[in-house]
Amino acid sequence: MARFYGAQLSVEVRSPNLCVVGVAGVLDQATVGRLAGLVATRAARPGGSGHLVVDLGEVSFFATDDFGVLRRARDGACAAGIQLHLAGLSAREPLLPEAITAELAEFSSFSTVERAERELMGRSATVVGVGRPRSSQGWPCPSVPVADDGRETSPGTSLTG
Repeated sequence: MARFYGAQLSVEVRSPNLCVVGVAGVLDQATVGRLAGLVATRAARPGGSGHLVVDLGEVSFFATDDFGVLRRARDGACAAGIQLHLAGLSAREPLLPEAITAELAEFSSFSTVERAERELMGRSATVVGVGRPRSSQGWPCPSVPVADDGRETSPGTSLTG
């Protein structure tokens, strides 16, 4: 019997051709099964085509290295005209066990959802907030001086000439 650790899946339709599925919590066999079911449901919709990006950036623990059911869902989605991609793993990839890394390497992947959106849809990611840039912890980021030609300069560097 598969144990459920409270992982959460969220779906965000960013455009008619791009859907993002966020995964947060423990990625165990039950969660992979739920994710595969969501992919299959998306593929079964009439007229479905485009890209489905699975964001694994909020996964706190990888409790399985068996992604066979997700590979089968990916193959079914591909047959229906939907390409499945993964995002959010690049920073943690060196920390993952080799078996998990090998399994995930079989999927198309991007470092972030924003990069996936830029590369797949050929446009910038949607701005979701207004105001000063913030760090991943929510603290305001320091301003970066920019020269007249658009180049970033280091603090203390003259912006002229």
